[in-house]
Amino acid sequence: MIISGIIFVLGGILVVAVNEAAARGRLGVNSVAGIRTRAVMMSEAAWTAGHRAARIPMGLAGLVMVLTGAAILLLRLDGDTIGPLVLASAAAAVLLVLVGATMATPAANRALVHSEEDERH
Repeated sequence: MIISGIIFVLGGILVVAVNEAAARGRLGVNSVAGIRTRAVMMSEAAWTAGHRAARIPMGLAGLVMVLTGAAILLLRLDGDTIGPLVLASAAAAVLLVLVGATMATPAANRALVHSEEDERH
């Protein structure tokens, strides 16, 4: 039970930290961490724009995970309660990450168009 809580807290912090680092330009395009849709990975500008657009849903995904972990650790929930809680919060976090990726792609595409226009001028 303690391990589940710790994993959720650390996972939530990691989701927010990675997205924020990418949104601020501190984490460049890579194949390990961040939103990795085709459009987002096309350039550094697309990567940054995509992660900026995904800040809210990715932040909410991290928050859901941290709150779930904190509930597990602080409320000393029994096994019958933890299972459904973990399932529901994991599903919510995955849904929010998918929403973030869905929001990131058009923002990345717009950044690609702008960078191509800048190159022509």
